[in-house]
Amino acid sequence: MEVFDPVKYSLAENKFFLTHLGESPVVALEETLPKGVNPTEVQAVLGAVFELQELEEHRGKAWVGTEALRKSIRTYLHEAEKWRDLALRGAPRFPTMHAWDGKGRPHRGGIGSDANQVTTWLDEDGTRHPFKVSMHEQPIQAAMPWTKEAEPIPDAYIHDEEKGVIQCPIDGWSTNYNPDSRSAFNVAHARMARHCKASKDERVREFGMKVFN
Repeated sequence: MEVFDPVKYSLAENKFFLTHLGESPVVALEETLPKGVNPTEVQAVLGAVFELQELEEHRGKAWVGTEALRKSIRTYLHEAEKWRDLALRGAPRFPTMHAWDGKGRPHRGGIGSDANQVTTWLDEDGTRHPFKVSMHEQPIQAAMPWTKEAEPIPDAYIHDEEKGVIQCPIDGWSTNYNPDSRSAFNVAHARMARHCKASKDERVREFGMKVFN
């Protein structure tokens, strides 16, 4: 097992893991299993964890450890309970399967959202984090000199009211309008929205979803 993903298992199985990760499968499965716990599923995970512990102890082979897995499980259980409560108040049942625009509205299958199944959770800032945990320690990746962190998506387009020009801040595309006409501005605004939503540039589309929805 290379990756542990709590989403693949039932809530009951995840709670079982919290108690029994690190135990031999033979010992953990001696007791009567709680409802919702599939012995075949949990045995595979417990066996993989137990084997990694043995290899670490006797061969010095490092791995992420049980606490990293428990942290992922606790996060998933917390998010699952939160999502259930939010759904009772009218929110989407699985929020991460939607993209959220600047006005807080969900768009099923939008750019950056989870596809087909839940894979991430959202923190208070709206940043996505994966539930999956690599079972093996990952080498520290040195930042390459040609890489840089992506700039945040702007909150508005560039607007020169005197000249009657609005411009996309991502790709520089612009459109003109008569600054003395409100209706002309509305038409230009609509043109900019269409440009952003139809763009082949993912960041331009993200900008369009953020500003024009």
